[in-house]
Amino acid sequence: MTTQDHSDGKQIFLSFLKQNFDRDFSEKFELLTKLYFEVNSVINISALRTESDVYIKHYLDSIYPYKHFTGTCCDVGCGGGFPCIPLAIVTGLNFVGLDSVGKKLTLINRCIKELGLNNITAVHARAEDVAKNGKLFDTVSARAVSDIDKSLAFCAPLSNRGGKIILYKTQNDSKAKTETEKKYNVRLVQSEDYTLFSTDINRRIFIYEKL
Repeated sequence: MTTQDHSDGKQIFLSFLKQNFDRDFSEKFELLTKLYFEVNSVINISALRTESDVYIKHYLDSIYPYKHFTGTCCDVGCGGGFPCIPLAIVTGLNFVGLDSVGKKLTLINRCIKELGLNNITAVHARAEDVAKNGKLFDTVSARAVSDIDKSLAFCAPLSNRGGKIILYKTQNDSKAKTETEKKYNVRLVQSEDYTLFSTDINRRIFIYEKL
């Protein structure tokens, strides 16, 4: 399996689900895929155009660190809804998908109505404005939002004390600067490298704790 050949992307993803979850989510993801292509044909929420790429690079990539998510969750700069939609489906946790570009939230709102995904809410706002309103979360995530220091600047103010900040990165990314950690009162508790199931796509996540 190579990054150039994801012809079996759907089957790879369904195999991962089967190995990690007792429930069958395949129908939900088939419906999500249908909605994704409907929305993406009108609003360009992603450059991914094939079903196999969507299953690997959106769904599998999104849910891979699912075990680290706990409590109330906020996905900062969620764009079209990744990772928050796949994570909301498989974990059952309550998610807020937060983005400053309202039209990008169209897919989340369609999922709420048409998939009955009642544990996710789309919020059109800037992270700093939500934080000013005092809304805090147990787990805050950001995937492909910005460099790690800027990601912490967006995420840390939304985290409860003792909460987790999960940053999806590549293996070329390094941890945040010491001064950034001090500024936002966080500490790195875990950095994990992994290869997505049955692919050669390498990823790294950083998990910070809000002090």
